[in-house]
Amino acid sequence: MDLNKVLRSTIRTGEVLMGSNRTIDSVNDKIAKLVIFSSNSPVNVRKAIESEDVPVFEYPGTSGDLGSACGKPFSIAALAVIDPGESEILSLKGQ
Repeated sequence: MDLNKVLRSTIRTGEVLMGSNRTIDSVNDKIAKLVIFSSNSPVNVRKAIESEDVPVFEYPGTSGDLGSACGKPFSIAALAVIDPGESEILSLKGQ
């Protein structure tokens, strides 16, 4: 699976919330189906996300890499998948 292609498909056809605060809020509100965070996301963000009952996946790159993979001109430390759309992103749950 081409992770970057799946991320772009999810953003294009589904619903994704980007940014640490929005991601943490979606986890607390129990609407996130999957959380993806960069390898260099802040420890406090990881702890807030991992303490909840939501599947997480660590993107194998920095927040700058994750932003680029999502087609954005900015860094993304964490994002929450609310609706996968037509993508296969939820298959990352078990990884």
